[in-house]
Amino acid sequence: MTSPTSFDLKARLVAILGEKFGLPEDEVLSGATFDELDIDSLVLVELSLILRKELGVDLAEGDLDSSFRIDDAVAAVEAKRAMV
Repeated sequence: MTSPTSFDLKARLVAILGEKFGLPEDEVLSGATFDELDIDSLVLVELSLILRKELGVDLAEGDLDSSFRIDDAVAAVEAKRAMV
């Protein structure tokens, strides 16, 4: 499995949020927090499970937070990947 770059990871996160949760790309990239996008804790858990399956990144509960913007989520995933 190849390790996506930050840009690829951001694009993949935006795609997952669109494909799985129906969020328009422009809204995700607008700088809104997950909370402002109505992404609740259950969606964050599901997103964590998808990332574990796709990228092999094991995110604990709380590693993704509703106060995060997409760039914060990318940074959190990259930090976890660096620990592997």
